[in-house]
Amino acid sequence: MSNLAGRVALITGASGGIGRVLARRYSSCGAKVALVARRPDELNVTAGAIADEGGESLVLVADIRHEAQCADAVAATVSRWGRLDVLVNNAAVPGADQPVSEASTQNWNDVLATNLVAPMVLSREALRQAMIPAKAGNIQFLSSAAARTVQPLKAHYAAAKLGLTALGQTLALEVGSAGIRVNTLVIGSVAGELFDNYVARRAKADGVSPADVRRRLVGMNKLGRLVQPDEVAEVSVWLASDAASAITGQDINVTGG
Repeated sequence: MSNLAGRVALITGASGGIGRVLARRYSSCGAKVALVARRPDELNVTAGAIADEGGESLVLVADIRHEAQCADAVAATVSRWGRLDVLVNNAAVPGADQPVSEASTQNWNDVLATNLVAPMVLSREALRQAMIPAKAGNIQFLSSAAARTVQPLKAHYAAAKLGLTALGQTLALEVGSAGIRVNTLVIGSVAGELFDNYVARRAKADGVSPADVRRRLVGMNKLGRLVQPDEVAEVSVWLASDAASAITGQDINVTGG
């Protein structure tokens, strides 16, 4: 088990799905965890689970599309615990499915705001307020295999997620000498509500059954199964630990092949 005792992590999208699993895993490894999302009730569920397991968390209701709320979330974390060691940029939105020929700039802007701009702003604030002064830190971006194996109607999502690779690699060059590591997890099809929702939308658009879409997507990876949320969390906590101290500027594929 990775040892993160004494460290502080901020995780976006912690109200459910992979974010909730990430938060609980970081806590189980000894970290104090700031939980960021827009849904207070669901954030409190995550916080309650962490408390039941003996951990400590901080609920921060924020809409990361707003620059000031990103800065405030980082500031509240540093104020509470005096440091911020790990930033996990997990929050994402799929946007409305649209072909480029019918795409609206509003849809694109909404997807980019959450999936690409907010991770940059949160990283900037984590660097300014905590990591550069401490000369240490770990930043992670959660990208998607959908940025490489593209699907129709999802150009905005693919573009945003592929942009995280460029952001992560550039940032790693900029802050490596300050003792800060930056990596991107490229996530495949993960079991859960988001995957189920995408399957339903894709089936409706293609005029096929959800089972057909599920079989096609699962069959695209070498393991022939969906990635589990806890498998993503295990890679994330390892990257944040001293065991990965020489790894930065990398895309780590958690895709089932």
